[in-house]
Amino acid sequence: MQNTDITIVGGGSAGLTLALLLARQQLRVVLVEKGPAPDSSATDAQPGYQRVSALNMASRALFTELGIWPELLRSAAAYIDMQVWEADSFAKISFAAAQQQVEALGYICDNEQIRSLLYQQLQQHSNVQCFFEVGISQLKQGERDVMLQLDNHELILSQLLVGADGVNSFVRQHMQLPLTHWDYQHTAIVAKVRCTEAHQLTARQVFLASGPLALLPLPEPDLCSIVWSAETDEARRLMELDNSAFEHALCAASQAVLGPLTLQSERQTFGLTMRYASSWQRGRVVLVADAAHSIHPLAGQGMNLGLMDVAALAQLIGDQLAAGEDIAATTMLRRYERWRKAEAQSLIVAMEAFKRGFTAKAPLAKLIRGLGLVAVDRLPLLKQQLMAQALGLKGDLPQLAQQPSRNS
Repeated sequence: MQNTDITIVGGGSAGLTLALLLARQQLRVVLVEKGPAPDSSATDAQPGYQRVSALNMASRALFTELGIWPELLRSAAAYIDMQVWEADSFAKISFAAAQQQVEALGYICDNEQIRSLLYQQLQQHSNVQCFFEVGISQLKQGERDVMLQLDNHELILSQLLVGADGVNSFVRQHMQLPLTHWDYQHTAIVAKVRCTEAHQLTARQVFLASGPLALLPLPEPDLCSIVWSAETDEARRLMELDNSAFEHALCAASQAVLGPLTLQSERQTFGLTMRYASSWQRGRVVLVADAAHSIHPLAGQGMNLGLMDVAALAQLIGDQLAAGEDIAATTMLRRYERWRKAEAQSLIVAMEAFKRGFTAKAPLAKLIRGLGLVAVDRLPLLKQQLMAQALGLKGDLPQLAQQPSRNS
């Protein structure tokens, strides 16, 4: 049997970030992941950009503190402008980094490279042990510890167990933590495309009758990542098209804003469901990131929200250590839950309102939507406040996320 301070279930970006934050506090950490270890070649070669995330300033500050930002920035695309419009109306709004007095509105980064760089840093800490490609056969908690039995018969005893194992969290299900969820009835299609015209470091999103299409700039001036969220039947129809027909459909949907587009990768799909655990904690077990909540990708905030969860939890655990208190004290875990629930709830409500607002098809709704966007576009103060929140420059942020980046 192995004794440790904290066990983290889940080796995605959130789990690896938390492990690294806790390792720096000299805690003994075990990380368990059913999938393979991050691909070390992702740190040496150009990433594939099959799945990407838009990181905001708060996430940049956190990754700067953890030492991975300079390397991550080398293959990231900093976008300095954003254009949002509706395909069949006058509704539109734009944002510029210069107006917000920041160098970028965000950074499009490859998900697997984020994992790889975090894991590379983690391997420098002898107080962390990682188990990859192994499942969990048993999870039991007592009054003072949590016992985890792995498929390889390894037994791990820890003071605190963190579920960072994604939307279909084993930890959440096993602990019977209640879940609220609804199907967005949308499926997202992701792929990499070559554009005829340069993207000019601009993120673009057009709202179509069936859902939003995002064109996210990648480091090459004519390369973009697409996230096309469409009603499930429409997404199925699009996936059945051959490459040439899909490219024509994509060009038409984007209103040829970047000219004809050519696929540079296989298309992949994933269903979109809002999930929200009404309780994030039970005894010495707590949830973070997608295990606790998942939202529609239309604002690109899912990764940022999860990273702030783990930064907040690590901060509160650090406070417990400094005070000589139990690192899994119920009062502390409930404080974490209240803190991060408030942020998650606000974003879930905002995304649902945004989605419903843009999917309403009645002529009056379209008129109100158009007038509303134009009005916000012409009100600099309101526009700046909205962007400050999205940029991670405002809100109840963990301390490490508030620190200014030391690197560009």
